[in-house]
Amino acid sequence: MRAERRTGPAGAPPKLRPIRSAAEPELVSLLDRFGEQLAMDIATQPATAAAVDEVTVKFRPRRAAHDMAGSMGYSLTSNWFMAKVLARCIVAHRLSPVEVAVLLHMMGSQNRGQLKQTQVEMANEIGAARTSVNSAISRLCELNYIRRHKQRGLYDINPRLCFRGNGDEQSGVLAHVRAEKLASEFPDTIGPDDFARES
Repeated sequence: MRAERRTGPAGAPPKLRPIRSAAEPELVSLLDRFGEQLAMDIATQPATAAAVDEVTVKFRPRRAAHDMAGSMGYSLTSNWFMAKVLARCIVAHRLSPVEVAVLLHMMGSQNRGQLKQTQVEMANEIGAARTSVNSAISRLCELNYIRRHKQRGLYDINPRLCFRGNGDEQSGVLAHVRAEKLASEFPDTIGPDDFARES
């Protein structure tokens, strides 16, 4: 993006008129935030300095983009997972209401891919029996939507399906989990084979 220098009234700092393209919306707030200070710096430069006719602003995003499963874009929850896997699994594999409720509860309650909560607490929150919650968790682990830790009440929610945190944080969690080389191939093998091939 370029920013043109415009001369204002005598003694006033010059104004910058940004030249923006439709492909650079993320730069608009950056220029709006720093443009006036940049104009002041230009206006107060030493008289012996060469005139400034054009200023180039380079911008590099500070955070990585999310790496969510599928190719439909991303949000807090993978659009691909919601539309192509979860909806079909509910019908094709007869996911029970408790299994769906446990998964949605865990996805909505996780922070940076993890949830620490006992099955009794979870059962109380969703209004189900603890034994039903335990069975649901076992089924969700088989599908690689979640995984249990040896530590009681600690779970990983597949970070490629749902992640609360920025892209840099998600990248770090993915790198850590993938380095474990789990036999279940969590988090990259998701659900039944026919669905997993669509990712």
